[in-house]
Amino acid sequence: MQARHFEAIIFSTKAAVATVVAVLGYEFIKLPGAPWVAAVSAVLVTQPDLHASFQASFMRVLANLAGAFGGAALLAITGQPIVAMAIGVLLTGLICYLLKQDDALRPAFVAVIIVTLIGEQDKWHSSLDRVLAVVVGCVCALVVGFLFDKISSRFTFRAGDKNKKTGPQE
Repeated sequence: MQARHFEAIIFSTKAAVATVVAVLGYEFIKLPGAPWVAAVSAVLVTQPDLHASFQASFMRVLANLAGAFGGAALLAITGQPIVAMAIGVLLTGLICYLLKQDDALRPAFVAVIIVTLIGEQDKWHSSLDRVLAVVVGCVCALVVGFLFDKISSRFTFRAGDKNKKTGPQE
């Protein structure tokens, strides 16, 4: 099997396991809200290597905190979901641009949109539920990524040793 095919299988398996663990973890903790947010966060931050997954997780959590609380504040101030959404997306884009945080842009936009248009009475509570789901999803993806890296490094190391032993004999 080509290394590229093997990497695709491992990465896809890692993403699938991370989403399942995120949903099960979210339900186990019995958090309010929707477990799909945890699953989406897990799959979005899953990267081929653990360092990239950690960076993506950190950025996603920060972007969601900023977008969710900014959207909820704007909704409380304006009282108009569409107006709060428009102002929130505009301000989020400008702030991310000024801070040179392009990776935070889309998750922050999504957080603003969901929080302003969710339609619940308690906006702050629903914002916090969503951020908690994102954190759970990111943590689960990191744990799964860590375990996959440990397992694959042992496999790669053993495969490398095997190749070294058989190389000179051929």
